[in-house]
Amino acid sequence: MKHQSLPSFFSMPKTTPFPTLSLLDWLIPVLVFFLLSRTPADADMWWHLRAGKEMWENQQILLTDTFSYTQAGNPWVNAFWLAEILLYGIYQLGGFLGLSLFVACMAALTFGVLYFRVRQQAPWSGALITLLAAITAAPVWGPRPQLFSFLLLTILDLLLAHPNHHLLRRVIMIGLLFALWANLHGGWIWGILLLIAHLAGHLFESLQTQSISRSTIFRLLQQSAILLTAGLAVGLNPNGLWLWRLPFHTVNVSMQIQEWLSPDFHRVDFHPMLWMLFLLLGSLNFGKERLQWAELFKIIGFVYLTFVAQRNIAPFAIVTAPVLARTTHSAFQTLGLYFLTAQPVRRPVNTIFNALLVLVLLGLALFRLHLLSTPALVEKDYPAKAVAWLKTQSFSGPLFNSYNWGGYLTWSLPEMPVYIDGRADLYGEAMLREWHAIVGGTPHGLTALEKRQIKVILLEPTWPVVRLLPTQGWSEVYRDETAVIFVR
Repeated sequence: MKHQSLPSFFSMPKTTPFPTLSLLDWLIPVLVFFLLSRTPADADMWWHLRAGKEMWENQQILLTDTFSYTQAGNPWVNAFWLAEILLYGIYQLGGFLGLSLFVACMAALTFGVLYFRVRQQAPWSGALITLLAAITAAPVWGPRPQLFSFLLLTILDLLLAHPNHHLLRRVIMIGLLFALWANLHGGWIWGILLLIAHLAGHLFESLQTQSISRSTIFRLLQQSAILLTAGLAVGLNPNGLWLWRLPFHTVNVSMQIQEWLSPDFHRVDFHPMLWMLFLLLGSLNFGKERLQWAELFKIIGFVYLTFVAQRNIAPFAIVTAPVLARTTHSAFQTLGLYFLTAQPVRRPVNTIFNALLVLVLLGLALFRLHLLSTPALVEKDYPAKAVAWLKTQSFSGPLFNSYNWGGYLTWSLPEMPVYIDGRADLYGEAMLREWHAIVGGTPHGLTALEKRQIKVILLEPTWPVVRLLPTQGWSEVYRDETAVIFVR
């Protein structure tokens, strides 16, 4: 089907200069900084801070549980130790404002790398898609070690897109990247899957040509060597090759945890993922660009992962955005939207104006960060008042607590070990089922309270067990709009 160009009102010559386009180079990182600014209040942030604090003070890597009484002394595969020390260091230097600034800067850096990758070939579409990718990643963008995974995945995708480096140099670079990754966050598995997608893509390209040349064999061996090196480099961490168990063990307990559920597309903040998919289909229809096998495999793979678990939505956005920028740029050209495909002409006067404009926007973004990081806002959804009250009492555990508050309690109430926190891989499926049985007020759950010899319960007032506890010999001693405390 031949596509007609749009009327000349929308069309401009391909050579038309756009001095203001250079503003994008300044503006995109600042806009992403603003869009992904967050109140540092993630439920897992607290136990990461507690782990960082213990390692900072004790000068050793934390590989056993010291936060709970249910898993005390048990081995903990801590894939985040380096990130936790960094997060605690940032908190020590800047408090909650420092953590908010870290989250926003990691966003600007990650999507800045992505934008500067695509800007030469697709300046306008690259800018639009970069912002769309940032908005798509927003639901999972928070003060956690996974931000390092998002950045490293962006860098890995960039390295794989430029295969002209010497083989040994590429193997060393990617090996070092995975060795660092394995000490920051368990998201290195996303990188392994990306390497597998590239290897499968090159293999299918070879099969499609029905002839395998010496260069094709070399390329397949090169990809295999990189994949093998990455897999071995993951073992360069305090947990050794045991770290390979983490992704598979996490899947076994994931159905009980919000971030491991499929995206709820009734929520508007998940819609940008659908926009990216629809835009990809539309741009492939209107433009002349087609997907390479490696691109097809990586997009299908990360779409699948995201449909299974919403926590994968940021990696999906990161690996899809460069492909989408290229296909939309081609579609703009086919449709005659040349004002969206022109290259910028840079002038010193515009550079000065752009710098001033960006400084103003950055100042506004920093002021917004200050407002987002006040302690009252950070602790709004946590039992801060209940914890303050508990500290004035002489109650002793064992404590039964909300799953969502476990991390917060390890940080704010370290003298009372928790029943459970956000380290699902440590606690396992049986513990999660027991926790659900207790808060659900089932006979099995009430029996578990007796077996565990629980003395203090701190929960949200909405759980069914809260209505049953007074009939089971428990006394309500505290209640506010957020939390309720029972003792016996």
